[in-house]
Amino acid sequence: MTAEVHFVQAGDAPVLLGVGGEALRCGCGNLLIEGFDPAQFLGVGIRCGRCGSVTTSAPLAEGRMLPAFVSTAEPSAEPRPRAMKVPARVALVGRAEMERLAPLFRPATPDPTYRFSQGLLDQAEAAFERHVGGALPAVAADPANPFTGLPDHALAWSVRHLRAAMREASWAAMGDAPTANAVDHVAGFLHFVATWSRHPLFPAMAATVGDRGCGLHGLAPFAAAHALALMGNRVGFEEPVGYPARVGGFNLAVGGTETVGVHLEVFDRFEYPFGQAWDPPVLCAAVLEVMAAAQGRINLRNRGVLLLSPGSALPGFDEALIEAVQAAMQTLGRKNRGLMAVAPIVLRLQALADPHAVRFGYGLFPVVNRHYSGDAALQGG
Repeated sequence: MTAEVHFVQAGDAPVLLGVGGEALRCGCGNLLIEGFDPAQFLGVGIRCGRCGSVTTSAPLAEGRMLPAFVSTAEPSAEPRPRAMKVPARVALVGRAEMERLAPLFRPATPDPTYRFSQGLLDQAEAAFERHVGGALPAVAADPANPFTGLPDHALAWSVRHLRAAMREASWAAMGDAPTANAVDHVAGFLHFVATWSRHPLFPAMAATVGDRGCGLHGLAPFAAAHALALMGNRVGFEEPVGYPARVGGFNLAVGGTETVGVHLEVFDRFEYPFGQAWDPPVLCAAVLEVMAAAQGRINLRNRGVLLLSPGSALPGFDEALIEAVQAAMQTLGRKNRGLMAVAPIVLRLQALADPHAVRFGYGLFPVVNRHYSGDAALQGG
C-alpha cells in the first residue's frame, strides 16, 4: 500500500515544528520534524526534500487516549515553502489514521428498543461476565419488600426480579414500579455496552460501572458523555488510574486548547424507592445546596460542568428538578463564573404496544450559566 503523504518538504529545512524534545529524521538523515513528540504527530506522512522517500510517524499506540485537541492532516502533493508550527496540546493526525481512530473513540448510538425475555436477561448476564468479570452476585431477597437487594447490586437484583416476574403469563415491562425499575437497570447496562464497547478504554469503563453494581449512577457519566457528543461537543475521558484501572471522569474540549471538566454529583436524596419525600421548595433548597457546595471543585481556576444524577424517579420529578436547577442558576450563576452549566441526566423509558418491550434512553438537560467567564459555549446548551 502506498504511504499517504501529507507534507512535501522543500529543501532541507524541517517541514513541521512541534514542542517535543526529539527530532524526526528521514532515513537519509534529513530533518523532517523539529521538536518531535510521538504523541503530537500520529500517522503523518512526509516526503523528504532531499531523497524523496516518505517517512510516516507512528499511529496512536494501543490503549492510549486520543488527545483532546486534534488537527487532521489531509493528503497533499504540494511542497511547503515554510515550516508549520503545531501548538502545544494539539496533535496532528493523518487522514487515514483519523479515519481509523474516529470509530473507536466515537460512541455508537444503539437501537433504543429492548424486548425483554429470558434470552435478553441471559445476554445481560453474559455481558456482565465478559466485561465486568465473574457471575452476577447473589443478593438478599425479602418477599415482603420487592426492592430488597437493589442497593447491594442493582443489575443482579434486576435480573433476579425480572426472571421471577416473567413466570407470570400477564407480566409487563412497565407493569409495576419494581419491574419498571428493574427494566431501567438492565436496559441501561445493555445500552452502555452497545454504546461504548468499541472504545479503547472500555475495560476501565466497565470496571468503573461494575464498582457501582452497574446501577444508574455508575452509568450516568457515560450516558452524559454520549449525549454531549451527540450535541456536538468534543468529549475526552481521563486516563484510567489504579489497578485494575478505573475511569475517573471526562472533560469537554472547548475553544482553542481549553478543557472543561464534567463533575458527577450523585443527587440521590430523593431517589425512588429509598429517597426522601419532596416538594418544589424542598427540591429547590437541595439543588441550591449542591450547586453552592460544587464551588470548591468548579470555579474560575477549574472551570466545569456539574452533572446531576438523580437516578430513578416517579413521574413529575424530572421536570421539577430541571425547573429547580434553572431557578438556582439565577441565584448562583453570577457567584460562580467558572460554572459553565448544570446538567441533570434523567431516564427516558417509554412503554410500547408490545407489553414486553420498551424504548430506553436518557435525557440530558444542560442549564447554562449566562455569567460563565469562558470564551467557548457548551454545544446544545
